[in-house]
Amino acid sequence: MIECNGSGLVTEPFFIVQGIRMILINGQQVDTVAFSDRAFQYGDGVFTTVLVKNGQACDWGRHKTRLEQNVSALHIEGVDWLSLYQWVDTVADSLKGTERAILKVIVSRGSGGRGYSAAGCNKPTVTVSSHPFPTQYLSWRETGISLSLLEQRIGQSPLAGLKHLNRLEQVMLKREVENCGTEDGVACDMNGHVIETSASNIFWRIDQTLNTPLLTTSGVAGTMRAQVISVAQALGYAIREVLETPDSLIDADEIFITNAVMGVVPVHCLEGKNYRDFDASSAIALRLDV
Repeated sequence: MIECNGSGLVTEPFFIVQGIRMILINGQQVDTVAFSDRAFQYGDGVFTTVLVKNGQACDWGRHKTRLEQNVSALHIEGVDWLSLYQWVDTVADSLKGTERAILKVIVSRGSGGRGYSAAGCNKPTVTVSSHPFPTQYLSWRETGISLSLLEQRIGQSPLAGLKHLNRLEQVMLKREVENCGTEDGVACDMNGHVIETSASNIFWRIDQTLNTPLLTTSGVAGTMRAQVISVAQALGYAIREVLETPDSLIDADEIFITNAVMGVVPVHCLEGKNYRDFDASSAIALRLDV
């Protein structure tokens, strides 16, 4: 529950789950953010979600690079990157002895006045927090999941590829998934092209070619997606970034989904069609060791 106190601060109480929870806001262990913060007012910022294994932030180099690129793309000024990296180290270090956990970094443009103008906003708000690992991901990786085709569409945007804070489309997609009875669902753009699932990138194999959606006008370019492409090429698979309809998925030999926390998850069923060939996803997951 989020509450607003008399000082104009939005307060989120700490919830201790399985003994792991830390929140640093600009390096301080506090649980308040200004009501005027543009993350709250406009979703004006970016974020990344990192898998932490025994205190080590996995693939942090890619996450760091994407954060820097996304901050630059939104023209957010004044980020103290050295301090941000130290705060990430502090939160990750607090998770030593925990096999798997999640670390989330949010960079907001900071506080400003009413209205869209960002003039004068040069003191970003950086939040670094830790969260429990969703244990169902481990069973998903072992047994695979089922997907449905979602009705909710993803709009085209000049901000495609960025992991910005405006995630209302994903909120609506997740709501539809929860009503479908499957573990996840496939979302298309306004032209009916496959883009992603509710929270993951998607790959499908036809013979020795791995297809994944082209994300120049819609979707999020995940860090695990980049890893999978690199490993798949090293294993001899051809990679195609495509704009295809769901029919291409139905005709595929194999489907799997990816994100930085779940890793590589095979799909055993899509809209009633069963898949039993997991050669690519198994080989890639083994090479990544996530």
